[in-house]
Amino acid sequence: MTINVLALSSLFPNSAEPSYGVFVLNRLRAVRGRCNVRVVAPIPVYPVLNRFGRGSSRDSRIGQRERRGDMDVDHPRFVVLPKVFKSLDALSYLVSALRIVRRIETKEGFSADVIDVHWTYPDVVTGYWLARSRGKKLIVTVRGREAFYPGALSLRRLLIGYCLRRADAVVALSEELKALTVAVGVRPERVRTILNGVDGANFTRADAAASRARLGIEPGKKVLLSVGALIERKGHHRLVRALEVLGRASEVDLYIIGAPGPEGDASGMLRRLISDSGLRNVHLVGRIDHRALADWYRAADVFCLATAGEGCPNVVLEALACGTPVVATDVGAIREVIVDGVSGFVVPRGETDRLAAAIGRALETAWDRAHIAQIMRGKGWEQCADQVIQLYQSVLAT
Repeated sequence: MTINVLALSSLFPNSAEPSYGVFVLNRLRAVRGRCNVRVVAPIPVYPVLNRFGRGSSRDSRIGQRERRGDMDVDHPRFVVLPKVFKSLDALSYLVSALRIVRRIETKEGFSADVIDVHWTYPDVVTGYWLARSRGKKLIVTVRGREAFYPGALSLRRLLIGYCLRRADAVVALSEELKALTVAVGVRPERVRTILNGVDGANFTRADAAASRARLGIEPGKKVLLSVGALIERKGHHRLVRALEVLGRASEVDLYIIGAPGPEGDASGMLRRLISDSGLRNVHLVGRIDHRALADWYRAADVFCLATAGEGCPNVVLEALACGTPVVATDVGAIREVIVDGVSGFVVPRGETDRLAAAIGRALETAWDRAHIAQIMRGKGWEQCADQVIQLYQSVLAT
């Protein structure tokens, strides 16, 4: 029997932000090889901020239905209100998604077996309602610590816990996230740890000198690379401070690839920090096409991720698949994908001196880049999809 999957996620690529949530697209694309998948990816709109000229205009550039690879993706809009009204996001999301789901059911004749939710709030509330009102199975993927809204005493957290405890299964992207999921009351046997995969066709080891030549990077320079949205959580500012501590401006260049994201905009703070530090060897590259990242990974001597919180960061998997050693903070699945001393170094979160020391050590280490790339073989999206489909089959059998 072919399984029908209705995927629900506000974290998904679109024409305005083609790399936003690309890991969700990649997993669903791999699953689609053996399942029927329909994707509903609602887009938030901010009428209050727009009225005062501070809202995002990205929704005007996104079609109501778009084609992502070989999948049709519906993008209904849902209204987001600030502060105390955030609890209403779930209702707005439900109303907008329900209209599309009913059309898919009636006009396309699509009846889901599994409601597959890829973010917590407000997505999980709609996923729970759809699953229970239709007698379907609910699977929710927890992708990062921020999915639990830590430190916030709010209706959001209560709704997240309520829905997760009633899901048929929860996918955690790391053992750390599994423990956090169990801590909100989900039974351990209902939580499955499934790491992200990597696009092994695009992210492969190749000649670093050729990549540097294409990117215009000097052959003799040591190159550090960081990739991620220009938001505070990603920790690019920690790398700038670590570079100050390292004190090797004449030998090392740091390239930061990314643009502001839905979580915020730390680009101004980064530029001020770089200027105040007097560093001329830090380069803000901006947003680039996701497939073009392969050359950057290959050109780098060391990939760095000083993030404060992750699930299973794809940028780390991609760098390793290209044979590039990684220095990263000890969050999420980092220890599950980096072999300390073999494919990189893992450092405590928030300790600048230890981060700088690890980067310095990584720059001096003679890494076996072919072995690093070899470790990542067999960890592609197909292998990830195998585990996800097994989970679908497991919950449908109960």
